[in-house]
Amino acid sequence: MKNSFVLLIAIAGILASCSGKKYVNVPKGIYDDFNLQEYESFDFYELKGPEERGAYYEENIEFLQDAITKKMEERGVKRDTNNPSLKVNLGISVQEQVQTRETNLATDPFMYTGQRSYTWTRTEVPVNTYTEGSLTMHLVDVSDNEAVWVGTIDRALPKKQKNVPSTIQSAVDLLFLKIDK
Repeated sequence: MKNSFVLLIAIAGILASCSGKKYVNVPKGIYDDFNLQEYESFDFYELKGPEERGAYYEENIEFLQDAITKKMEERGVKRDTNNPSLKVNLGISVQEQVQTRETNLATDPFMYTGQRSYTWTRTEVPVNTYTEGSLTMHLVDVSDNEAVWVGTIDRALPKKQKNVPSTIQSAVDLLFLKIDK
């Protein structure tokens, strides 16, 4: 029973840590006066991606831009590729991460080293690998060529491509919650 409880706690910890950060980081005090309603139109900067693009890179970028476009248009800001008043710059980073846990006496036994000497030390043990994506969105006022709002969100990315669109949509939703304040 005790081992089942420890296993349940370990699994819950793994799932919680794989869910990724669910908050948007916006520098405090810098963009407090930003109001998206002051802009009538927007467009995206040209995205310069990695030389070796993954199999779904173009599809995921298109979905990301479509999700942002939908959110902008819901707020009355239309996409204009000719003369936008606001430009969206996207910074995207994807990295493989290793999830670890700390050993403990309940799950990791003592090691026998001979002559009745037992040893146990606390160490970090790899338990999982996952992919973490970071999305930074800069909203740039075209007339000043100055960022008027910047937000970043980090998320664990799903292993299956079919789940990526919902993860992207969730990240965009959270970014716009911060924009709307």
